[in-house]
Amino acid sequence: MSFHSPTELQLPIRDAAVPAVGTFDRFTGQARYQLAGDEVRGSFIVVPETVPGSDGCHVRVVYGDHPAQPQPERTDEPRIRRTRVRGECGPLAVDALPERHHLHARGEWVRSDGTLGTVPRSTHRHLAEVVHAVVTHWATRPNREGLIRAAARHAQQQPDIPAQAAREAVERELDGIRAQIAPHWTLLQQLEAVAQADAPRLPVLPRGVHIDYLDPVNGTTGIMTALPRLNAHEGTVTYTVTGGGRVRGDFTVGPDRYSRDALPGGVSVQLGTTPLPEGAGRENEPVVNGIRLRGSWNCTDAHALTPALPEVVTGIQRAGAPDRPIPASTAAWISTAVRALAIAYRDHGNVDALRLAAGKSRVDQLRQVPVQAVVELRRQESAAEARVTASLEAEAAFASLSA
Repeated sequence: MSFHSPTELQLPIRDAAVPAVGTFDRFTGQARYQLAGDEVRGSFIVVPETVPGSDGCHVRVVYGDHPAQPQPERTDEPRIRRTRVRGECGPLAVDALPERHHLHARGEWVRSDGTLGTVPRSTHRHLAEVVHAVVTHWATRPNREGLIRAAARHAQQQPDIPAQAAREAVERELDGIRAQIAPHWTLLQQLEAVAQADAPRLPVLPRGVHIDYLDPVNGTTGIMTALPRLNAHEGTVTYTVTGGGRVRGDFTVGPDRYSRDALPGGVSVQLGTTPLPEGAGRENEPVVNGIRLRGSWNCTDAHALTPALPEVVTGIQRAGAPDRPIPASTAAWISTAVRALAIAYRDHGNVDALRLAAGKSRVDQLRQVPVQAVVELRRQESAAEARVTASLEAEAAFASLSA
């Protein structure tokens, strides 16, 4: 900065006239007050600013000439009595300046070892009076409007001013929030489409079906007989296995139980049917080699299923003694049955209608998480938009002053 036109003046501070020299920079619009009193010495820089949403004139008061270079010892930094102060305060409304005892002049005390502390109360009161006197004098400068316009032009010419960087940061934040909203909103639209879709025409199941399975003992293809029962509301089928191999009992087969998609894919197999009270398993849980089994298996990629793979189906245990291992032969037979029934559901001629029925039954539950997420993200979006608008208003105000 290059300050010009020095003017000697007397600033009324604490019932005393403190000698000072006032200068200004016609390029930046800043004014410097160099005080040389007995109790207060140093520089105070007055920087005109524009506050969004306000037509009034505002200034920021910086303590010292070079706040970005605090070390080494600086003679320009103000000293009030023996306390060296650093920082700045503002924006201050020039034409509505608070009384001295109400003006909050922020600042820090620079200790002798260079560390920073809170300005002592008496020093703070004295600092507030100095700031008040400096701003009051600045308000009466004959070139005040010229300084304001110069400050605005200078701010417009700075490519990396803090206000612009802050706005760009908020704009990036806003883009990030909207990117988070997008998948939730897409899911909500998909769920609404499922909810509004016509009720699916569900199949009429035969009284009995024959399902191919892979015999785990000799690797040959066997025939499993089962009685299918449609659970129309859930889009699932309960198979009561009655013959073929060593498996007997009920299996409830449907789409992926944990899918968050509007139209659930995958396939899941639940051992048994209706849940029993107090965690006692499910009705008619299957029995293999005399061992009653409990649990469920879920597969997200139904197309990867084959009669032989996956070799071992997980998530299944003894119904009465979950800590005891299942014999290898029993595990092999339950695995082959689960695979066969999952493939039968996957390859059913009306599987799309079954998946739509399952999707309709889950709409209300699946809406909860994205709705809550969108509500919170919309709140964050609104707050970020307000910050962007405030930044743009400030830049527009500077631009109008420059013009």
